[in-house]
Amino acid sequence: MVIVKPLKLLVCLCVLSLTLITAATVTVSWAYSDISGSTVIQGDALSAEPRVNPQYRSKAPVRTQQSAVSSGYTARRSYYSAPPVAYPGNPSQGAVCPPGNPGPGSACGPFPQGGGLSNLFGLQGFGYGPCAPPPFLPRMGCSKFQLNAKIWYSNLNSSTIVWGSNAIGGEAPQLSLTKNLGLRKYEYLSEYEAQCQVKPNWGIRVSFMPIRYRDNFIPSSMFYFGNTLYPAFVSTLTIWDRNIYRAALVYDWFKQPHAISSLFAGYTLVDDKLTVSDTIQTRTRNQAAHLATAGMSFERFVRYLGTSVASVHCKWSIDFLEGYLGWDGYAAGRISVPMNYGRYGYIEAGWRWVVLEIDQPCNVNKISLEGAMAAVGIIF
Repeated sequence: MVIVKPLKLLVCLCVLSLTLITAATVTVSWAYSDISGSTVIQGDALSAEPRVNPQYRSKAPVRTQQSAVSSGYTARRSYYSAPPVAYPGNPSQGAVCPPGNPGPGSACGPFPQGGGLSNLFGLQGFGYGPCAPPPFLPRMGCSKFQLNAKIWYSNLNSSTIVWGSNAIGGEAPQLSLTKNLGLRKYEYLSEYEAQCQVKPNWGIRVSFMPIRYRDNFIPSSMFYFGNTLYPAFVSTLTIWDRNIYRAALVYDWFKQPHAISSLFAGYTLVDDKLTVSDTIQTRTRNQAAHLATAGMSFERFVRYLGTSVASVHCKWSIDFLEGYLGWDGYAAGRISVPMNYGRYGYIEAGWRWVVLEIDQPCNVNKISLEGAMAAVGIIF
């Protein structure tokens, strides 16, 4: 009786298993046959040629064709070529470059398709190379909205106030809000604006700008305000509130991919309130001006900053009626950043001027504000 050691038995089992696995692993090859059934090119030989696309067995049903020299039928399998692989970064001719510019074989690269601040200062957006995309200025489409909020570091650089008469019935002396009534020159103000595009070239815009100055001071000389004499060297409080409401109809008379210009006209309400009080008396002047407004705005593409768009934005309007005359001007640079679903967010910074004057007997109100302004908004 032969006794097999366990170690030898284990080695034999492993060798037998590997042999069976190797025998079961059969490389499936194919061959391309002509109509007569003779083998023309083996699959391995064809795949070795790098310039020939690899062949794959088709899933189409087997077709038969009758031979001209035999009454039998020969089965012929159909094959198809794999579609060419599209590699990223190698677009087709004309997909990136405008007509007339070099194709993908040149130094041109694909235009960035992403959005957000990550590509804000990409070199592609500055127009370097022959593949700069055509200018495009984000704007509102029909039934779209635009919202923005502005902050204004305003300078009360000019103010003349006359209200009431003096002790003998004559016109009261002119007062300055900063020199005589103690208000500071600089203040942070805000403005909120919304616009809806109701037609392709027509829109409605509304805005609200609250102005508020409040300061305590001790006058160095007496003054008249509202037929009341305010003594010198007495603590005095001055509060000036002005709320400006605007509503306008906007017409886009010029609209191109690189620029847009609009004309607008509407109504402006200026609600002005000035209060001066000391320890023994308080006088308040309330005035509401109902004004007509007409103006023009202009925005033009400057250049791409990555996937963002840099542009200039200017707006100017004139206010008049009821003895008032004033104007409002704004010039800024804007950067629009693409968002999802066709929306754009933007930031802008510039300079703002607001002037409104009325000059009547015993009622003079000339105010001029200017300063740097920044805004953030969204088009959706």
